Amino acid sequence: MEPDTYKNMAASQDVHWWFHGRRLLLKSMIHRLPLPPDARILDAGCGTGANLDMLHQFGTVWGMEPNAFALERAKTRSHSIVEYGTLPDQIPFAPINFHMISLLDVLSCCQDDGAVIRALSARLIDGGWLVVTTPAYGFLWSSHDNAQHHHRRYHMNQLRSLLEQGGLEVSFTTYFNTVLFPLIAMIRIFKRITGLFHGDDTVALPHPWLNHFFFHILSFERNLISRGVQLPFGVSILALAQKKG
Repeated sequence: MEPDTYKNMAASQDVHWWFHGRRLLLKSMIHRLPLPPDARILDAGCGTGANLDMLHQFGTVWGMEPNAFALERAKTRSHSIVEYGTLPDQIPFAPINFHMISLLDVLSCCQDDGAVIRALSARLIDGGWLVVTTPAYGFLWSSHDNAQHHHRRYHMNQLRSLLEQGGLEVSFTTYFNTVLFPLIAMIRIFKRITGLFHGDDTVALPHPWLNHFFFHILSFERNLISRGVQLPFGVSILALAQKKG
């Protein structure tokens, strides 16, 4: 990820409609998982740590992050234990195995995504859960993906197959950011056709009324998904997968 992108995320992700909305969606879905009260949770690629406090509601949380700026921000803003780590080869905190690992828009940044899933699966207890979000659809590729150092965007079947090959049983999948999908697709395709394909303004905080409006759209989707509705398309994918054992 570009250094400026980390800084922009750190400044906006507590209130930005996308990060705030995704965080509440994840919270509602984690509530569905049969985690013990003292669950051990790893946020793999925790960034600047905006999700750590939310995850603390479900147990004891560890975070790992390769970027020095993000790592220091995560350490200062959270009570979690946060250490340097990279995927798939340098996952810290051994010999601890986890009841749940969150992998939130990180898999697309990893060159060998299959090795990442296998490595994280090995750090789950039998019956443990992997919670994954990824960007969806290659045709939505934009300057945002370049700034995030993505290697790919995923189709649902592609992600499901990857998780299953890593020894996980997929229990729930859905697309999300569905209502805004036509608008986002149109803007990204237009920028690509016209050559306006540079920079990354997607993490900048929009005007307050627009931020509020977009947040309520994601909240509407969250209410559907938390009831078990699987949305048929969207800008992103959410998957819950359990380690067999």
